[in-house]
Amino acid sequence: MTKLQKYLFLIIAVLTAVMITICASLYHAIHTEPNEIAINYQMIHDKKIPADMYDVSIAYFTDLEYGTYQDAKRTDALFKKLNDLHPDILIFGGDLFEAGYEPSEEEKNQMIDRLASIDAPLGKFAVLGEQDLTSEERLALVSDVYGRSQIELIDNSNRFVANMSKSGIKLIGLRPEVNYDTALAGVDNSTYNLLISHYADPLCSDVLKNAHVSYALAGNAHGTQIMYPVLGGYKEYEGNTKLNRDKTQNLPFNYLISSGTGCIHVNARLNATPEIVYIIFTR
Repeated sequence: MTKLQKYLFLIIAVLTAVMITICASLYHAIHTEPNEIAINYQMIHDKKIPADMYDVSIAYFTDLEYGTYQDAKRTDALFKKLNDLHPDILIFGGDLFEAGYEPSEEEKNQMIDRLASIDAPLGKFAVLGEQDLTSEERLALVSDVYGRSQIELIDNSNRFVANMSKSGIKLIGLRPEVNYDTALAGVDNSTYNLLISHYADPLCSDVLKNAHVSYALAGNAHGTQIMYPVLGGYKEYEGNTKLNRDKTQNLPFNYLISSGTGCIHVNARLNATPEIVYIIFTR
């Protein structure tokens, strides 16, 4: 074999390996990863967490986007995982239905049944996403689903959550059109304050620098849904242009941006596995 033949053979081998890798990644992104559900375990210790809240668990999930891609089969698998976790507190981060998708009355009732089936003894809560606010009719639909499944909407407001005692934590909920004044009313440094925002960018606001936020959860961008190695996300999402899984910042509090659970625009995920975040307060 001549030197030129060796070079050609090497080039062909490298190109073949690249093509096999691309094909395998495409197959995984389209046929495998969108159907997976990872459990992202987070153990949190903070001196402001009262002893009565030790070992309390929170299941947080976001961006369900029920509709074209997130069908009944995928959604049932997700809720089976949620039920198997037996959380003390359930938090949903917004975007219940895909924008533009009109669920039938049967699909609406099935969603109510799924959410109502989760027995979270310390409460079930949700914040709104931009796709919950596409119209007054959509907001009314989402609010009705929550009301009939015992989920409390934290809409630019906060709630005190306790475990059969006077001490507890506060949940702060932001909607995409943030009103910090109402959301932070009564929030001070005496409690552990968990902030939930559908968009991640509001976490970067100067208002929160002195707002006594202990930890924050956000979503919206699905972990960019397709995350290329080294290159990062394939596109930016409104509400996550300053802060996302591939674009971090140093904030005065710890935060987690979830990859969410559903798919939008394209029925594919790569390096952005659908997830449930499972938080346990520890001693």
